Parts: sequence; structure tokens; C-alpha cells
Amino acid sequence: MMSGEQRRLAAVMFTDLVGYTAMTQKNEALAMQLLEEHRRLVRPFFPKHNGREVKTIGDAFLVEFASALEATRCAFDIQQSLSELNFGRPQERRVLLRVGIHLGDVIHDQNDVYGDAVNIASRIEPLASPGGICVTQQVYDQIKNKFEFPLSSLGQKNLKNVSEPIEVYAVILPWEKGSESESSLEKSRIAVLPFANMSPDPADEYFADGMTEELIDRLAQVKSLKVIARTSVMSYKKKEKKASEIARELSVGSLIEGSVRKAGNRVRVTVQLINAGTEEHLWSSHYDKNLDDIFAVQSEIAEKVAGELKTQLFDSEKRTLEKKPTDNTEAYTCFLRGRELYREETEVSLRQAIGLFEKAIQLDPGFARAYVGVAECHQSLANTGYEPWDVSLSIVKPSLERAIN
Repeated sequence: MMSGEQRRLAAVMFTDLVGYTAMTQKNEALAMQLLEEHRRLVRPFFPKHNGREVKTIGDAFLVEFASALEATRCAFDIQQSLSELNFGRPQERRVLLRVGIHLGDVIHDQNDVYGDAVNIASRIEPLASPGGICVTQQVYDQIKNKFEFPLSSLGQKNLKNVSEPIEVYAVILPWEKGSESESSLEKSRIAVLPFANMSPDPADEYFADGMTEELIDRLAQVKSLKVIARTSVMSYKKKEKKASEIARELSVGSLIEGSVRKAGNRVRVTVQLINAGTEEHLWSSHYDKNLDDIFAVQSEIAEKVAGELKTQLFDSEKRTLEKKPTDNTEAYTCFLRGRELYREETEVSLRQAIGLFEKAIQLDPGFARAYVGVAECHQSLANTGYEPWDVSLSIVKPSLERAIN
């Protein structure tokens, strides 16, 4: 590596103005006018989502983000803004962008970045539809249960100068023609509503929220189900709304709701699967179990839901649903408490969460998700300026390596 070069993990966004080259040949003055209008409209979104504009390449932007989720939300806001701008405009005056996002290693040299991550982002950008967003598998893995809108696989793609095929996903944008009306009829498009905490101790709220997140995560492992992200469903916590109203707002065909009562080492879970259109119960059950059996309960609920929605589970999916994250329930409880604190995103809560994740690791050194929790907390501390990046990276990398191994 040459002097001055630095390598780090980053989300790279590559944008391109659709039809700009042809436009310059047809009407150069109009092309230049739309290029400047597009730059003026798009640029403010980068800092809003903590992005750094690296450079422009003709009509394209190259932008770097520390977070795949921030990059995707930035792309979404850009496309939403341009969609509103284009409404009612004649075709020749519309500003249409394609956006590609990849997460990978980049090499910094002064103010420029380059490397495979930049190359891949630029290669998947043309795969997006005009006004659309494409992301790689690496980005999808980071945002799948956090981003508010569904993603659809475009399959494995062979990209120029990239040795291995890469899975590419398109973000399904709600204003795209037919997307809402079609998805709202799909029973396989499902929302897990926040489970109610019925425990004697209000402090056990974390366990009900953890149950909600765990079910979202398990159901998301079933490829034929489209599961709404946690950030979208948690806005309905403790809100009294009819199932049909929630379904219309989230554009889903099925809803899961339930409650959790935890007392000592005993836990009671009630759960219902609801047809969002008719508000009829498709399936319901309750479980009175020891805390040690909570993973079996989560697996059975996920399998029953898949069965009721006529979804054929592959053997690999069934194995994933039945896999325990840990055999130590105390470690799991620490993990859930840590997740609740992590989401508060204050310096105090993040450091408390780290302590809980580290305790979970002491109880079960093989608990991969606890290592990921430690890494996420340190990355958030660095993102918010509470911890130097070199300190954060010295912990994040080995933590993720332990999680993988």
C-alpha cells in the first residue's frame, strides 16, 4: 500500500442520470440544465444521511457512507424526491436516476476512493430501473430487517471485472406502478406487530420486544415470505388500530399479533395469525413453557405461520428456523436486554449494552450474535463521535471474526 492510502469498510453509492448522453446529442442546452438541476436537488441528501460526496464523474455521483442502511435510506429519499418532481412533467424534462449500492472494502487516497467496492457499485447501477435502486447481497444482509420497504432478488449477476457472480436486489418503491395494489393482496407479505408485555414486572418489556424482533428475524429466513422491517412495525406499539387499517398502511396481506407473560423461569406466549383483509383469524395458539423452551416456541410459530400461508419450507430453511442462537438462557436474556439498550443510541445506553453483550459472551463464548452486538455498539459509538474510529475498528473487526467463526 502506498503512503497516504487507507483501507476501510464502507457503503458505496453510485448514481447515474438516465439517458443523459443521448440527451446531450439531441438538446445539449436542456441536458445541461437538467444536469445542474439534478445536482442541486440530490446533493443535500448526502450529508443528511451522513454520506460524503467523493466526486462527480460526468453525470454520475460517487458517494461514501459508513452504514449500508444510511446509504439505502439516502437513495430512497432521493428517488422519492425526484418522483415527486417528475409528477406532471413532460417526459423530456424528467430527472431519472439509477442508483447502485455495495458494501465492501475501499481504499482511501487523499480525497478519492477506489477498489472493488467502487467497481461493483458502478456495475450494478445499470441493473436498476430508471428511478430505481439496486443493492448487492452484502447490503441486503445489513438492511433486510431494518429497512422499511421490501427488496426483490434479481438473481446472481456476472459483473465485468468481478470474478464471482453477485446476488443483486431491487428496492420495491411504493410509488412504482402497481406495487401497492399488488402487494396489499399478498398473504405472504406479512407484518409482525409488537407483542404486548403482560408480565407482572414492567421492566420485562424488553422480553416482549425481543420476541417481536426474533419472530421477524426467523420469518425473514423464509425466502417466499416478505416480512416488514422492525422499524416500521414498532411504530404501532401500544396503538389501538384495526387490523385492516394497519394492513392498508403497511400494504400487507397478513398480520401476526400476540402477547408475552414472563414470570421467573416461566413464560406464556399467545399468538394469532390474521387475514388482514377480512380480519379473520387464520391460526392461533398459546404456549406455557419454561424459559429454556423459548427457542422451540419461536421456531414452531414461524413454521405454523409458513404452513398456514401455504409456504413450502426448504430443508435448509427449516434447519435455520430450528437453530438455537445459544443454549444458555441467561446469556440470551442478557442479549435481549443489550439489544433494547442498543436501540436507544445514547453513549450511556451503548456502553451498558456492550457490558450485557460481554456478559452473554462470558456465559456462552460461542454466542455469535452477542459478538455482533459488541461490534454494532462500538461502530455506533464511532459514528456518533463518542469513540475514536481506530479504537472502534480494533474491536469491531475481531468481534465480527469471532461471530463468523
